[in-house]
Amino acid sequence: MTAHSSQEPSALLIDHLARFQKGKALEVACGYGRNALFLASQGFEVVGLDRDPEAVAFCNAEAARRGLSFTAQAVDLEQPRPIPGGEVALVACFYYLDRNLIPDMKRAVRPGGHLVYETFLIDQHARFGKPGRKEFCWGHNELLRLFLDFRVLYYFEGFKGDRWIVQLIAERPR
Repeated sequence: MTAHSSQEPSALLIDHLARFQKGKALEVACGYGRNALFLASQGFEVVGLDRDPEAVAFCNAEAARRGLSFTAQAVDLEQPRPIPGGEVALVACFYYLDRNLIPDMKRAVRPGGHLVYETFLIDQHARFGKPGRKEFCWGHNELLRLFLDFRVLYYFEGFKGDRWIVQLIAERPR
């Protein structure tokens, strides 16, 4: 388990939980499950995808221990179509960026469902040199432009806590 795994769920999820209809949820790059386990504890049926077999094993063991509806799967997110399409009420992605996954993430959201995204803004790399590659940061308004076909309910770019981030909550039209 890493230090990240012991962190609380994202404040973005907690603060906006009432917006989301219960149902199937998918977390892309779930890591040690801080957000996926939280969603499962709130009544969502969660599938988490991550490439780290140790993180996946931890998530599955923790979900079983707590009696939660959460299954983690080890997948290579950089392979074509790792994200199942379908009727997902909520797709979430935190601190992982592969621009090629965005179309699949959008397709996975059912009409009236939501997508939640939070990760680094380019300012984080420019000012602090982290993450090490600027490709792992969204440019200004880049994420927003990719969701013009969704209803954007919340969008933030700026400095929060100790980092430059971008946050998005968008609803797929019915």
